Amino acid sequence: MPVNEVINISHKILLIPNNKAITHFRKAFGCSRLAYNWGLNKWQEYYKQGIKKTHLELKKEFNSIKKEEFPFVYEVSKYATQQPFLHLNAAFKKFFRDLEKGKISYPKFKKKSKNSGSYYIGGDHVVIKDEKYLKIPNLGLVKMREKLRFDGKINSVTISQNGDKFYASFSMQITKQAYADTHKKPKRNNIALGIDVGLNSFLSLSNGLEVKAPKPLKKLERTLIRRSRQLNRKQHAKTKQEALDGVESSKNFIKASRKLNKLYSRITNIRKDYLHKLTSSLVANADYFCLEDLNVQGMMQNHRLAKSLSDVSFYEFKRQLEYKAAYNDKQIIQVDRFYPSSKMCSKCGNIKTDLSLKDRVYYCQTCGTIIDRDYNASLNMLSHLQKAIGQVRPEFTLADLTALQLDLAINQIVTNKVEAGIQQKYCA
Repeated sequence: MPVNEVINISHKILLIPNNKAITHFRKAFGCSRLAYNWGLNKWQEYYKQGIKKTHLELKKEFNSIKKEEFPFVYEVSKYATQQPFLHLNAAFKKFFRDLEKGKISYPKFKKKSKNSGSYYIGGDHVVIKDEKYLKIPNLGLVKMREKLRFDGKINSVTISQNGDKFYASFSMQITKQAYADTHKKPKRNNIALGIDVGLNSFLSLSNGLEVKAPKPLKKLERTLIRRSRQLNRKQHAKTKQEALDGVESSKNFIKASRKLNKLYSRITNIRKDYLHKLTSSLVANADYFCLEDLNVQGMMQNHRLAKSLSDVSFYEFKRQLEYKAAYNDKQIIQVDRFYPSSKMCSKCGNIKTDLSLKDRVYYCQTCGTIIDRDYNASLNMLSHLQKAIGQVRPEFTLADLTALQLDLAINQIVTNKVEAGIQQKYCA
């Protein structure tokens, strides 16, 4: 890929707003929510009448009445009431796609929240002043916690709130060279790596390594339960009727709510930080990857697995690995979700149909191979990758393995060697 080729990248920065800015942000959140809910309500009304309206027609209708019915929307950026119609269109497209698959994901009305919200600003209205101030339309300058890491074109900015913190998420166009200058330069070793994801160990790699997940939800579960109970005991409207009757949330409820949201943010940040470090290390130490196309949504239906699955974020791992591999000219091959990676013997190819989820060791009755189940699956991934590429790739050497382990250790990612794995491979 040429170094001057343009790529899209996102950069999220913490804002330090004053009270005036906070008030403005919440007003913009409200306007954005109003436009979305108005569009969804109108779409439903027209649908009952047998009339089909596009999101552009709905936006045009909203613009024609907003001056008389909603004059307060002019106090914020015009994008706050325009972009929601595009989001509504995307929501209905997703609904119809899911409907073909037998799933129901009908768009829902957005609820008002004191601890969350977001609105969009187009790149033509975004100005950075003195590297540390973001100029917000209809507001002014808001201080940023850090300066932009990239020098490029700003496509858009999304202002969001999470708990008591406010963020600016920049969508940018930068050159390949600009990306390379701000990120660790990956190795070019032509090495292929099969990856099997699991629950006990987050990843089992075809080089014999197991990668452990931090599982922040499991570690902080007791604290989470305690704060949830504390929140529920504070005065607040527990039903819609109580809210209509004017029952207000107490100051202690608001404080407890902020504490709970802060804990949820901490859990999310631990997961994201771990996955960013892990995927960056993998991309830096191999050129080809093979993953299984897991049906995560289907697996989440199993209540025994749902909590563990949400704690390791399979989808986010795959997403990060894909875009980082693409930015660094590295290739990912996905096997079909019905590919018998765990049931197939990596040595002779025999398929063991009666293998259950509780069987953690694979025993082949044909050739007598005894091997860790997940490690066996990763070797099958590697074999599939070699066939898909059409070339034999060099194996991980001890030096390559040590380099990957050191890279992961620097980022405080726990690894260990799989039973019947790399030790036997190099000691035989």
